[in-house]
Formats: sequence, C-alpha cells, structure tokens
Amino acid sequence: MYFRIPKAACTAMAGLLRAVEKAPPIKLFVSEAFETRRDMFINSRWNAPLPSLVDLDNRTQREVLESRDFLRMTVVRNPYTRLVSAWKNKILVCEPSIQRDYVQIKGSLPAFREKSLVSFYEFVEWVRTQCNLSTCDSHWRRQVDHTFFPAMNFTYVGKLEQFGDVLYRFEQHLGLSESLDLHRTNESISFGPNPYTEELADKVYALYQQDFEVLGYDRNAWRDGPKPALERSGVALEKFIDEVIERNLIIAGLYDQCDRLKAQLPGVSRLGLAGVIDTLATLHSISDRFNQKIRRFVRRELRSRRRVRHVMFSTPRPH
Repeated sequence: MYFRIPKAACTAMAGLLRAVEKAPPIKLFVSEAFETRRDMFINSRWNAPLPSLVDLDNRTQREVLESRDFLRMTVVRNPYTRLVSAWKNKILVCEPSIQRDYVQIKGSLPAFREKSLVSFYEFVEWVRTQCNLSTCDSHWRRQVDHTFFPAMNFTYVGKLEQFGDVLYRFEQHLGLSESLDLHRTNESISFGPNPYTEELADKVYALYQQDFEVLGYDRNAWRDGPKPALERSGVALEKFIDEVIERNLIIAGLYDQCDRLKAQLPGVSRLGLAGVIDTLATLHSISDRFNQKIRRFVRRELRSRRRVRHVMFSTPRPH
C-alpha cells in the first residue's frame, strides 16, 4: 500500500507503480486534473494502476492495514524544501489548479505584460495567516495530517532525500531481480539563491513543527539550501524550451477538445436533443393533465365529505 504525498516524489512513485503493473498509456484530460504537462496526468486516479483503499470492502481494508504481508509505505520530504517546491511549481508560475490561491495572495491574476510575481515571503505569510495546514491544499498540507499518522500503521516511511533506500526497500518487497528504472519528471525549476532567511525559517518551522518532529527532520536544515555563489542564474535553455513546448501541446489539445465538442453539437441537436425536448414537453403536458384530474377529484371528495357531515350532524338524535 502506497500513500502518496504531493511534492514528495509522488510522481516518481506513480511511474514506478505503473511500470510494475504494466499499465496502459496515460490518458490525457481526465477527471478533475488541471495539468500543464502531459506526463503530469500520471497523477490522476484515472491513470492509477491500483485500486484505492476506499474501493475495497471492510475485510480487505483491514487486511491491508494490519497484515504483516503488506508493505504499507509512504515517502516524506523535508518541510523546508517541500514548501519551496510547492511555491516554485504551483504558486510562482500560477498553475491552473491554484489560480484562486494566487488571486488571494496578490489580489488578481498576473497582468498581461509586466507581472508582479508572488515572492516566497508572501507565500509563507499567506500560508501562515490563511491556511489550515491540516486540511488545506495537499501540496502544502502538513504531511502528518495528510497521511493520518499514526493511524495508517505504516511499516516503512521513506525519505525523498534518501530515495535510493526507498527504491531498494520497494524492490526487496516485490522480490525483483532487476533494479527499477527511476525517471524524474517533476523536478523543481532551479533558480535564485536560497529563499530562506532565519526569520522565514522560524515561521516555517512553527507551521510544520509536527512534520519536523514526527518525520525526523533537522530544524536548521534550511541552511543547506543553494548559496548565491553556487546557484546558476536563470533557467537552463533546454528546460525552458521543454516547458514551453509542453504547455503549447496542452493548449493545442484543449483547442482540439473544444473543436470536437463544437462538431458534436449539431449532431446532438439533430439526433437526440429535439426528441428529448419533445419528450419533456409531452411529459409536462401529461403531468399538468394528471394534476388537474387530482385537483378535481380532491374537490369532489371534499364536497362529498362536507355533505356527509352536514347530513350526520343535522339528523336528530333519537331519545
């Protein structure tokens, strides 16, 4: 049993599970997913090769949660880097799924030309003042709340920072003779120096203290972030082109979807819609006539009962 945590290798784990289960190709534009890359649709439940725990009956759920034969695993991440990743991949670039959050932070969506970007400081302040970290967006929800620690009775909690150990444990449990091929597809864009200051780190630690303590992360780990002298300026050209191409393909796919829906409208109107409207109109007419009959019957019944009461009460009682 794998319990996914967003921004903690969940995309990589989805790929591994699909590879092990020999899942069919990824379906695009499915369910509630609002993705900007084709490979990110791997995170949709429609593309998951395994059932959810809630799809199982009570007996099977109990077996999954209690049996020693099951590896109940999850992968966690340092709260400092996880929050930065959520900011870079979701908030900063105004992903479609978080546009409402962007508006809450900045007051409006990015302008047409000059854009006022959400700083990491603004994001942390918004999380601190506006979010319930036990129920908010799962990309910055506390990991211990998201995974229901300790109720899930995990037998293995791996760390993104030691993902090689995660792969080894997974391979050992499955009894695989060959190592799994990991393909990282959702790496954060690398730019700028370490966004943390001591003040920001204190705020984040206070917000995610349960994650730090339960999952075993160092409070001072924020100091290990990239230093200005070592950080490359800007985004690699290859990464930039790849992101633009992916978004263009997604946009083209949406236009195709729109064209297909437009093409279907006349056919729906000719083949089915007119008949549906006629049927609804007929049902409405029948309903009106039926209601009229009921009203006439009720009026007759009431008049009849009044006459009966009149006769009953007006008849002299025998002495």
